Amino acid sequence: MIKEQKIKLPPDLITHIFSLLPINSLLRFQCVSKSCLALITDPYLINMSLDTSRERSLIVETSSRHRPKDYYLVNFSDENRLGESTKIYPPFHFQKNLNQTSMIGCCNMLVCIFKSAYLDPYGYYGSKYDNKIVIWNPSIKKNKKLPNEPHLDYDKHNQLITTLGYNPVELNLAFGFDPVNNDYKVLKIVFARVVKADNWGLEPPWTAEIMEPLEIMVYSLKAHSWKRVEDQWPYKEESFIWSGPAFSNGAFYWLVNSALGSTTLLTFDLTTEKFGLQTFPFESYFNVTLEVLGGLLCVSKNTHEGVEVWMMEYGVTSNWSRLYTVPMTFPYHRSLAFSEDGEKILMEDNSRELFWFHIEKKTWYKIIENARCPIFNMNWTAPYVESILLIDGDSDN
Repeated sequence: MIKEQKIKLPPDLITHIFSLLPINSLLRFQCVSKSCLALITDPYLINMSLDTSRERSLIVETSSRHRPKDYYLVNFSDENRLGESTKIYPPFHFQKNLNQTSMIGCCNMLVCIFKSAYLDPYGYYGSKYDNKIVIWNPSIKKNKKLPNEPHLDYDKHNQLITTLGYNPVELNLAFGFDPVNNDYKVLKIVFARVVKADNWGLEPPWTAEIMEPLEIMVYSLKAHSWKRVEDQWPYKEESFIWSGPAFSNGAFYWLVNSALGSTTLLTFDLTTEKFGLQTFPFESYFNVTLEVLGGLLCVSKNTHEGVEVWMMEYGVTSNWSRLYTVPMTFPYHRSLAFSEDGEKILMEDNSRELFWFHIEKKTWYKIIENARCPIFNMNWTAPYVESILLIDGDSDN
């Protein structure tokens, strides 16, 4: 009689095996035992599963004048056609005024959503509001609702009204990942829109609308709380934010032009939670857009030859290299992702349709849509990788 022997696998091998499993399998295995649950919710396994994931998807927001916004997860592992399209429902989907919901950003596998319960006709962040911000994992239908942030500093608020000539308040939100602390964070800047006259020294007097920071706060997913960022705004002169925010390598970036005529990159480091300034490779902000490609900060610039895309070299913040030039005959909107072999770029054109662009050949072809689930009126698109991050969050309603 052959005696059965139990083989005990090393913990590292078990973790590796689990990291290769589909998301749905990991969700089911939570109920097997306490040790399985502990392994599946271990941050080490979650990060490993991200590194081994081969599925490539897009998260897409669609909108039109005549119907509410819809959201989809779209597989694009096949480089000739869009794969399976799954309609997804954000936490606010079954509430009123879904069109007041907007995507703040998609970072790694999580999506940050903002829903304004009060929005005046000009889109300003008014005084009568009950806004909601949610961090959402659509692949496992879990979310984390952010707590109410501290109230505005009304002394500072009233001072701006008295001394600067106050107009409605506007909100700037950004979502990203702090790699040092393994933490997801939301940056919230409340700006006062201020009208100043003759600030350029021109005749006749010139009036312009500038932004004065009224309140700056950071939310930490680990701590599940907000805290204020005090007295760090780096611009002493009047300044204008023209883009962004773009998230890359643990920092946010905005393109800013000052009244002195200089164009700089405003940065916010999510680890130190401090602002900074970086030199900009072009003389002007005109016809320039900030983008993120492969996790790295890029700049697209319209030229007489077409659209040039430049990338900031990792670790060398003052050094930029040109990646490719898209011919003028292609109605370029922005770049989304590299192909697996790195030879092609997934791009959107001005009609928000998807194309593959071959870098060396400078040719492109449209990606065929899935006839069973066609997607129209794409309003917002971002690369997405499925994961079990936020597995301890609340279930979507």
